[in-house]
Amino acid sequence: MVDTTAGVVGLGKMGGNMAKHLLDEGFEVYGYDIQPTAREAFAEYGGTTAESARDVARQADVTITSLPNSEIVEATYTGDDGLAHEAVETIFLEMSTIAPPTTEVVADAVAETPADILDAPITGGPENSREGTLTGLVGGDEAVFESEPAQDVLSALCAELHYAGSSGSGHAMKLLNNTMSMGNLLLAMETVALGARYGIDGERLWDILGNASATSVAFESRMPRVLERDFEAGFSVDFARKDVGLAVDMADDEDFPMVMGGLVHRLYTRASDEGFGEEDVGAVVKMFEQELEDRVGGD
Repeated sequence: MVDTTAGVVGLGKMGGNMAKHLLDEGFEVYGYDIQPTAREAFAEYGGTTAESARDVARQADVTITSLPNSEIVEATYTGDDGLAHEAVETIFLEMSTIAPPTTEVVADAVAETPADILDAPITGGPENSREGTLTGLVGGDEAVFESEPAQDVLSALCAELHYAGSSGSGHAMKLLNNTMSMGNLLLAMETVALGARYGIDGERLWDILGNASATSVAFESRMPRVLERDFEAGFSVDFARKDVGLAVDMADDEDFPMVMGGLVHRLYTRASDEGFGEEDVGAVVKMFEQELEDRVGGD
């Protein structure tokens, strides 16, 4: 049994799998989610459910928040029965993908309490959160980052850890990462759709481009699923649209003309408008297939 106790607020695909992995690693884990089914699945796996998010944080040395968007994160910390409270002394790891201004609001609220907070978004999918092979991008007080409780939890969940800088740097870095990744994927899917139109077999496209200078992590993770026509969402088109949109907003706040990022956001918005929003990001290939009337992979 690990001495550090952990808490997870938000037991969805990512948070739920992180909680299970921490249990596997010998942590005592407290958890809460507004969905009863998520709480039940967590309890069945051996976790201890709490009555509220605040109750999780009151019992944990380190408390992860893994939530869908900026609005929910802010409400969870600063709303009624919120996490930022004088009765809570924990290290928060805010692992959601949110706007840096929200990071500032939440960090300011926690600063008025005995707790500490690191913005610690992660890259990787549900399978990585289950296996403890995430990459952590951490912003906040470096001494808190290097403390034993924070390192116990972060090291258990992440194969790679990167300290990005002061508060907000972690969340900003996540948006930069996702914008690059989703832009790479868009260009890759447009390219293979053109290859299919030219008559090149999808498997051959994958074999050659996946081993050439054209490849990327996004292409390598999605192309096999495209060939199988498997678009069950791991990371959806709508989530990509949201994250790139946050990066564009961040650029606007800095008076930075994010030309390519803006185009990437518009194309993911178009893919969502065309009905692919709830499918995996690889489904953007369908948008290009409609234009070219050919299909990559499948029978």
